[in-house]
Amino acid sequence: MLLLLIASIYESTLSLLVRILQFVHIGSNSMPSYGLLTNPSNEIISEISKIYDLNFDYVEIGIEGPEGNPDIINEKKDEIVKLLQQFKQEPIAHTAYWIDLGSDYDYIRHAWVLEATKEIKTARELGINLINFHANVNGMFYGQKRKLVLDNMVKSLREIVRQAKKSNVHVMLENVPLSNGIHNVDEFKYVIDNVDTLLVHLDIPHAFTSGGMASVIDYINTFRDKIIHIHWHDNHGRKDEHLPIGEGFIDHQNVVKALKDIDYDRTITLEVFTNSNDAKSSRDALRTIWVS
Repeated sequence: MLLLLIASIYESTLSLLVRILQFVHIGSNSMPSYGLLTNPSNEIISEISKIYDLNFDYVEIGIEGPEGNPDIINEKKDEIVKLLQQFKQEPIAHTAYWIDLGSDYDYIRHAWVLEATKEIKTARELGINLINFHANVNGMFYGQKRKLVLDNMVKSLREIVRQAKKSNVHVMLENVPLSNGIHNVDEFKYVIDNVDTLLVHLDIPHAFTSGGMASVIDYINTFRDKIIHIHWHDNHGRKDEHLPIGEGFIDHQNVVKALKDIDYDRTITLEVFTNSNDAKSSRDALRTIWVS
């Protein structure tokens, strides 16, 4: 009986230590939480269930068609909410990257602001209080003409943030990969600095396409406490590939070190598009790097 009691105490203590180590490491208060984005091409209930089965901490809900269209989400709201309550962390909302908040066609820009407001309300109905939009730019705006779309994006985001406050939802802006969009730090900072309470959604591999590791570290050191959420995957530096971690050229150890230096311990979504098992193994790889 005594041996059984000792064995039971040892097993309980070991289990407790393992759980502690999952959330605590030297030099930071806690570990980040890891989530997975729903694939908007697939039925949303099955996507959420799959993410739960893969043992992620939270779901990032893709509010975009076809299956993430706000009308479809609203029809399935009760079942979605029930599933989301099973996760350790609250869900996050992710909108379509092609939303054109900087459009120089004013009626189009206003239409996108109205759509964004609708998506914020959809997110709130699911119990979500954090939603992203992208720093996307359509059209050939170069040189001095560039400021037109930057200022239009500022105007759009000011209105979106104002509407989001009514629903107690926080808004974050995601940097886009190398493109006509807002991908360099200076332009991104211009938008962030000119929209009160706008937060930063840092996509690390997007930053890598913009200027390699120097760009990634610049983003981290520039925005620091404003970074509320992160996307992580891999690429070879020339285009947005959404590969599993380790299959591209990103120095993940160096990125983790930079994030630890600013005490980042919030959410990280594995935006790996090859398959869900690759996303899961990428999460495990990041966890290993984080505690090393």
